[in-house]
This record gives sequence, structure tokens and C-alpha cells, in this order.
Amino acid sequence: MNGNRVRTVLVGIGAIGRKYADFINKGLVPGMELTAVCARSRESHDWIRENLGKETAVYGDIEEMFQRQEEFDAVIVASPHSSHLEYTVRSLAAGKHVMCDKPAGISIKEARVMGAAAHEARTVYFMMFHRRTYPKYTALKELIDSGELGELRRVSVKDITSFRTRFYHKSCSWRSSWNGENGGMLLNQGQHSLDIWQWLFGMPETIYAYIPFGKYNGFKVDDEASLLMEYKNGMTGSFFMTTGEPAGEDTIEVVGTKGRAVLTGARLEVCVYQEDMRDYANHAQVTSSQEIQFTTRYSEYEEMDEEKPYIIMLNNFTQAVLERSDLIAPGEEGERAMELANAAYLSAWTEKKVTLPLDAGEYERYLEQAKKEELIN
Repeated sequence: MNGNRVRTVLVGIGAIGRKYADFINKGLVPGMELTAVCARSRESHDWIRENLGKETAVYGDIEEMFQRQEEFDAVIVASPHSSHLEYTVRSLAAGKHVMCDKPAGISIKEARVMGAAAHEARTVYFMMFHRRTYPKYTALKELIDSGELGELRRVSVKDITSFRTRFYHKSCSWRSSWNGENGGMLLNQGQHSLDIWQWLFGMPETIYAYIPFGKYNGFKVDDEASLLMEYKNGMTGSFFMTTGEPAGEDTIEVVGTKGRAVLTGARLEVCVYQEDMRDYANHAQVTSSQEIQFTTRYSEYEEMDEEKPYIIMLNNFTQAVLERSDLIAPGEEGERAMELANAAYLSAWTEKKVTLPLDAGEYERYLEQAKKEELIN
């Protein structure tokens, strides 16, 4: 590092990469210096020169990037999903700090390789799960972790916030296909929702999924999914997500033995029972809930703008590199959201309940079959 500056190379200069470059260039990430961009196309090179100036180096490909690795300390991986494994693992092996956009590779097999590489490198490995910075989610997590709701018995998530048009699906040749993206909604937009799920509730023991592949678009990957999950302690969960409905809604319901919380948009309703419902059920001399006493409170949280969460995450990554401060989203946790997505796909393909941890080899075999069938049809 150059004093208290993290010299950073940005890999990929598509829509999200340009956003990161703009934040860094505007000085919104103190301590981070955009030293170089790794991009292949002439259009990308022209954009870099026009918007970032001649002082920003341009690497034409990954080989040139690593030939000049003494010029940078950290790598931001913002390239297409299928390249995340190579850029992340090679960067970690070279002793570089890595911030990777979701997903962690394109399968649980790749995600585990990336995690193992980070463990070996002992450098900072960070995943861009920016929803963890939203005040409404941090408030809900604090409530759950406090134990105020008691032992969780049932949880439910409904995410209808990521409507996507046909224009979006056609915007890149690799999008929304098994052979290009290696999945659909659950591997793309769904990684954020599945990360919030596991961040709040942990990993389930089993998953059963119903996925009407291509329900709204006619392609072979998913644009809607319904998941049922079971936990070792008996808690059950349901997860629904679609990119086919434009009327956005984001709801999380958490039911515990001591209370219930419902997060709708940015409004959190918390109902707390005077006593644990198990105790009430055992000693009450009535047939139902008429003697249960409870208190209810409501809170409204700031809705984050589009840019702020990314800036918070970039700053967190920078400070972790400079000062070894705690990470909001350690990269290894990208394995969990990926495992949930892969387990859902496997369950839908086999029409069976899937037990975690997931058999990576079995998933790879079914993925290859899905790729072959996509090419035939």
C-alpha cells in the first residue's frame, strides 16, 4: 500500500463498475485510490479515458493485470459472474485484498474454492452484500439477536422488488441463461435476498423448492421461486421471490415464542407477549388466546437511496484493508447465499427435498444437464 492509500484495480467497467469508479473518483471512498481498470473492449477503454483520465492505468486482460501486480494492493471484481472465480482466486493467491460483487462464482463448488483461497491468503475478502447496511434490516437483526421474540418458530419472506423487463434480460449476451449466467433470478437478484435470509435466520437443514422456470419470459432459467425450509430446531420458513411483478413489495414476518415482528417496506411492527406462548398454552384455563396480554410498537426506518449502501460498503472494505476493522459482509459468507440458490435449483430439478450441506458434485451434474438442454431447445 502507498502509505494510507489502498491502490485498487477495478475489474470490469460495466454499469456497476462505472458506478464504483465514479464513487472513488469523486473522493467518496477516503483511503481508496483507483490505480487501474482491467477491461477488454475498445468502448470500455474510451470510457475510461473520457471519465477517469490518463492517470488511471488500463490493463487489457487479466494476464497484463498480474504482470503489473506491484502497481496495486486490492482488486474489485465487477465482471460477469462466470469470471468471479478466476479473478478472485488469482488475486487472493497474489496476496491482494478482494471485494467481489455477488455472486460468489456460479456454483457452490466455485464459492467454496473462493472461500478456501481467502482462508489460505489471509488477506481481506469481502462480498458486496450492500443490503446489510439498510437500517430496517439491521434493526430487525438486532431485534432477533436480542432474544426479545423468544425462540423463532416460523419465518416468511416475500420479495417483489426486482421487476425486470425483456430489455434487461437481452442487455447482455450472458444474462438469464444456464450457459451464460449459470442461473437466473436466484443466482442474480436473489443473492441479496438469500443473503439477508441467512444473515437473519441462519442456514436451514432442508429446502424444498417449486420453480416455474421462465414463467414470465420463456427462457430456461428462473424468474420466480417458492422455497420451503426446515431447521434443526423445528423452525420452518417460506421464501417467495419474483422478477415478473411490477408492483413492488418487500415483507418479512418473524414469529417467535415471545412475540412477532413484521417488516413491511421500511415499517416494522413488533408485538411482544407478556409471557412465552408455550407457558401460556400449558397453563391457561381457556380454550384460545383471549387471555394473552401483549404490547405493540411501530418503527419507521430510512429508505436508503441507490448510492449510499454501496459507498458504505466500499468504505468498510477500505478500512478493513487499512486497519483490519470488522467486515460487514465477509466474502466467505457468499457461500451461504449460493448454497441456498443451488439447493433450490436442485430441489426443483429433482422434485425432491434437498438436505444441506449441498453435494457440490451432484449439483454440477444437474447444472451441466440444464446447459445441454438449453442448447438443444
